[in-house]
Amino acid sequence: MSEVFVRKWGSYGSGDGQFDNPQGIAVYRDEVFIVDERNHRVQVFTLAGTFLRKWGSYGSGDGQLDDPIDVAVYGDEVFVVDWWNYRVQVFTLDGVYKRQWGVYGEGDGQFTETRGITVSASEVFVTDRYTGRIQVFTLAGTFLRKWGAYGTGDGLFRDPRGIDVYAGEVFVSEYWDVNVQVFTLAGTFLRKWGVYGSGDGQLLSPMALDVYGDEVFVVDHGNGRVQVFDLAGAFKRQLGSLGYDDGQFSGPWSVAVYKDEVFVSDRGNNRIQVFAVPKKVDHLTMVGVH
Repeated sequence: MSEVFVRKWGSYGSGDGQFDNPQGIAVYRDEVFIVDERNHRVQVFTLAGTFLRKWGSYGSGDGQLDDPIDVAVYGDEVFVVDWWNYRVQVFTLDGVYKRQWGVYGEGDGQFTETRGITVSASEVFVTDRYTGRIQVFTLAGTFLRKWGAYGTGDGLFRDPRGIDVYAGEVFVSEYWDVNVQVFTLAGTFLRKWGVYGSGDGQLLSPMALDVYGDEVFVVDHGNGRVQVFDLAGAFKRQLGSLGYDDGQFSGPWSVAVYKDEVFVSDRGNNRIQVFAVPKKVDHLTMVGVH
């Protein structure tokens, strides 16, 4: 039994509630936060998809964005990955700019191409593509630690994308090597799963992931679906397929699970789709609050 399509919203455009490449998604206190990449903004909706508010414009100044790609919400603050400005910006829930960190480079606290973000226990975890590493910061942006390097093999990455923290473990999706790797909070490699393909448990260009109720939801971008695994990596089920109808995807990008519903940003169709989890799960975390 798999998730069942419930509702959708969004269309192509630049108006309120429209998108030009919706990417990262987070749900916090019954509000859905979505980064709208090519409109260079964050939009906020009710769980039903009613538009509430937005902020952001193109640029490199405080509060401006250049292709935002991911978002996390923690402690009434919104953390946005500002892709081509090589930084993380932090806002209030209403979009008031608070602070930022990061510049281009390969040093500690610098980024070559920021990708995914999550916040857990007052630590901010950010994936960085070209250095193949994970960096960890305080909420204020002070660098704490890092792990990983560019390459293939355990603990190495060619393109780390999605990231989430659950029960003291860090889950990271690797785009080119089509796997999910799991680490301790300190960065010690624990395990991994995934091989190239389109069968159950196989992956093609995995993107974002979210861990909820002892299950790992992985956006299988190239196969146009979301796959669900247990914490050890055993395949359980999938939702979605390639296409344009309800419950289908043309470029799924990000996923967030909240109150037994699965929210997926569908980049190719410029919409958000929502599915119902088939059974009640006993969860420890809420999206954006780990």
